[in-house]
Amino acid sequence: MTRRGVTLIELLVALVLLGLSLAGLAALWGFGFNVTRDSQDMAVAYSVARQEVERAKNLSFFFLPEATWTTSYDGLGRPTAEANPHFVATVTVHTIPDANGKLNTGCLREISVTVTARDQAAPMFQTLTYLSRGGV
Repeated sequence: MTRRGVTLIELLVALVLLGLSLAGLAALWGFGFNVTRDSQDMAVAYSVARQEVERAKNLSFFFLPEATWTTSYDGLGRPTAEANPHFVATVTVHTIPDANGKLNTGCLREISVTVTARDQAAPMFQTLTYLSRGGV
């Protein structure tokens, strides 16, 4: 006896297998999208931190204030005045006293930069560098 056509059970099994494979494919696509977005954000955060270090370096040793300031950046690493920026860079400048505990022109300046993204509590990128009278 020969059978013609497809039974309802065979059709349901095929649909379940197709649904499972499409759900796995959608989850894989979502994972790839998140990894790409996170790596792009990390690259922009690195660029923002380098911009802040260069800005501090360009102020020169004598004009760089010992202070903490923040700058807001958009998702592409451009400074912005948005109320809810994509990145916030916090720069802290601290002068390290000499061996006698005195602050003078021979001291080093410590520049710390922390870049935080708006959707993450932990900093995305942190760097620390030193500035002397002769440069970084």
